[in-house]
Amino acid sequence: MKPFVLLCKPWQRMIATLLVGASLFTSSIAYSADDVIRVTGIPDENPTELARKNQPMVEYLEKKLGKKVTYVPVTDYGAAVSALSAGKIDFAWLGGFTFVQARHLAGAEPLAMRDIDRKFKSVFIASTTSGIEKPEDFKGKSFAFGSKSSTSGHLMPRHFLLSQLTINPEKDFAGLPVYSGAHDATVKLVESGKVQGGALNIEVWDRMLAEGKVDTKKVKLVWTSPEYVDYVWAARKGLAPELVSKFKDAFLNLDPKDPQQKAVLDLQGAKVFVAASQADFDSIEKVARDTGLLK
Repeated sequence: MKPFVLLCKPWQRMIATLLVGASLFTSSIAYSADDVIRVTGIPDENPTELARKNQPMVEYLEKKLGKKVTYVPVTDYGAAVSALSAGKIDFAWLGGFTFVQARHLAGAEPLAMRDIDRKFKSVFIASTTSGIEKPEDFKGKSFAFGSKSSTSGHLMPRHFLLSQLTINPEKDFAGLPVYSGAHDATVKLVESGKVQGGALNIEVWDRMLAEGKVDTKKVKLVWTSPEYVDYVWAARKGLAPELVSKFKDAFLNLDPKDPQQKAVLDLQGAKVFVAASQADFDSIEKVARDTGLLK
């Protein structure tokens, strides 16, 4: 399989990766039983942080759905898309780009997004010793994206580099860009000096700053991107409409006045959740096609 993945075109490599992920995932998890709801999310941060954020949410969903809810971690973005598409996961927290992939592969349905996801942003950061003072200065420097399938860590930063900064990632950096795999990992690559610049999710950047997890003597913010649509809860095709409706309503009805529900909102980085539609992600699909990441 590896030689095929390396030799074929970018869009073919993406599909091949998703199929491999589905095969690996299938071998480790059984089909979802009617009394167990399986959810997952793209691994955009380290496993410890994801576990901290998701446990209160799982407990809340069990109360609202009246069923056992299991959060199933996956190894990478492609595995989340594959699991949802193959019916091994019922609901998945996806980025805009991974959702577009899932709806093309298997008709995934968007349900709910955070208030911040309609006006999401990426940040471009740099080492304080890099000599980078403005966005154009990333040209000629080493650079890191997050996962290749990340909306805020790759797709949209690539789009802004090409369309607004006239920087071609494959030609204008000092060597090919590095893919860290996760937003917090990008920060640490820049902080360590392994790369001079990088792009990531603004929510992760702001939280890492607030929690003192960034050495601001070594890393600085250079540029914040324009707004775009990003994360969403999506349902796999074929679920009972009643279950899909209850899952969606569980998020739309989160009450910030209720301490336990406010904790769920806070950990998810939201004040409220709002309904999502297919049309919300048409702009992301266009960018994915324009950049050649989706055919």
